[in-house]
Amino acid sequence: MGEQELYRKYAQYYDLIYDWMDYPGESEFITEIVALNKKSDGLELLDVACGTGGHAQYLKDSFNVMGVDLNPEMLEIARKKLPDVNFVQGDMKNLKLNKKFDFVVCLFSAINYNSNLQELRETFERFYNILKPGGVLLFDLGFCLENWDEGRMLVDAAVEGDLQLARICQSRLQNRVFNANFVFLVKNDGVMDFEIDQHFIGVFPTKDVKNILEELGMECHIHQGYQDQPWDPEKNERPVFVCVKKLRRCL
Repeated sequence: MGEQELYRKYAQYYDLIYDWMDYPGESEFITEIVALNKKSDGLELLDVACGTGGHAQYLKDSFNVMGVDLNPEMLEIARKKLPDVNFVQGDMKNLKLNKKFDFVVCLFSAINYNSNLQELRETFERFYNILKPGGVLLFDLGFCLENWDEGRMLVDAAVEGDLQLARICQSRLQNRVFNANFVFLVKNDGVMDFEIDQHFIGVFPTKDVKNILEELGMECHIHQGYQDQPWDPEKNERPVFVCVKKLRRCL
């Protein structure tokens, strides 16, 4: 089963299996850190790979939010939750929007769906081009070489009434790509369903990611998770990049 087919089948369970996500706390950090760094005048925010709108529901109180995601079933859920937010279908690897933004966010490891550095560079170029001068790009690297743990067992599980979910995977890296074959189990009303959820996830050195952004004309700061302190690779927190598009690009 292809990745998009599986997402369409299990999009309805996404919020349940990730109910541990700290959307309010992360959104508060984003709002505060953006205010400290932005140099553009507007409040237009693009939430790339917005999923079911988990961050958008909190960011919309401070920004004019547009959400974009590849998966139509995810977007359908987001629109039901947030009818006042503009959600559109699109792919970060082929992003075409006739609008400029003050902020672009790409959260919860979504940027790792660029599977090599050239693909990542091209995605960053698209982000750069839709950002206003002085605008802010913010994303996290859920996976990077500095915090990679080869062979680690990854498990997500959730229960809601008669519904039981489990997703299991083991971290294996080949040529800096995590071929994540998640075993996905759903038991609903006594009936068990089973699929393999396959994702190809790029895992990069953080310094290489920063170098690409600086070459494009971004000033970058790397934070320790969603906290206002510098990233320390020894503490096993995901690096969160806060990048400002320079007012004038150096040639």
